[in-house]
Amino acid sequence: MMRRISTAALAAAAVLCAACGRGDAGAAQGGATADTAAADSSAMGIARSVLGPQVAMAIPFEIKPRDARFVAAAIPVMAWVEDVGRSGNSVAPGGHEMVILELRGGSWAVHKPGLYATRAPFLPRLDDTARAAPVDSATLSRMMGVEDVDGDGFPEVWTASFSQRDGAHAWEVRAFSRDRRILYTAQLPAANGGAGLDSARARFSDSARENEAARQWLTRTAQALDAQYLAQRGGGAQGTAASVGAAR
Repeated sequence: MMRRISTAALAAAAVLCAACGRGDAGAAQGGATADTAAADSSAMGIARSVLGPQVAMAIPFEIKPRDARFVAAAIPVMAWVEDVGRSGNSVAPGGHEMVILELRGGSWAVHKPGLYATRAPFLPRLDDTARAAPVDSATLSRMMGVEDVDGDGFPEVWTASFSQRDGAHAWEVRAFSRDRRILYTAQLPAANGGAGLDSARARFSDSARENEAARQWLTRTAQALDAQYLAQRGGGAQGTAASVGAAR
C-alpha cells in the first residue's frame, strides 16, 4: 500500500532521482567513491524521514523503465522476528534487516522481502536487547548491498548472514529482485576443517537453481565473505585457496 510522503522527503527525493544508480561490486566489498557517498547521503535523508533515525545505511537504485525510485535501507533488528523468507524460522535481535522503500510521485511504500544480515563476524556482538551501536556503511556493505546479480540489467538487493555452531560455521546469502519479486537464497557450510566452503553441500532455493547466473553470484559472494572471515581469523591463505578451488 502506498502512503503519502512528507514535503521534506519530497525535496530530498528530487536530489535522489538525480543520484540514483546501481550498486557495484566495489561498494559490496566496502569501497566507496565520492559519488556513491553523495548518493548515500541523499538516500539516507529520505530513508530516515520515512523509517526513522535508526536507519544505518541507505542505497538508491532504479528499475528502468519504472517511474518509481527505490532505496534499500538497513534498519536494526531489535527483537526476535519471524523470517518472512523461510517459513518456521526466526531472526535473532542484533543484526540488520534490509527493507526496500519505493517512492512514486508523492507516495511511498515499504517492502520487507526477508533480507537479514548478521553482525557476525565483522561487527561487535550486541546483547539481547540489541541496543543501538555505532556502525558505518563501509562495514555494513560487506554484508548487504544492491547489485545486478544475474546480469539482466535489473538490480537486486542482497544480504548475507553468518552462523556458527559446534565449531563449524556457514553462510547464507539472499538476493531479492523487486522487478520480478523473486527471492534467491544459498546456504553454504564450511568444509571439513573450516578451510573454505563446501560447495558440494550447498543448498539453493528453487529460484536460484533455475537461474544459473544468480546461483553462481550467490556462491561467489559467500566464498568471498568466507575468505575475508578466515583472513580476519588468521587462516586467510589456506581459506582463500580452498574457496577459489571450489569456485572453479
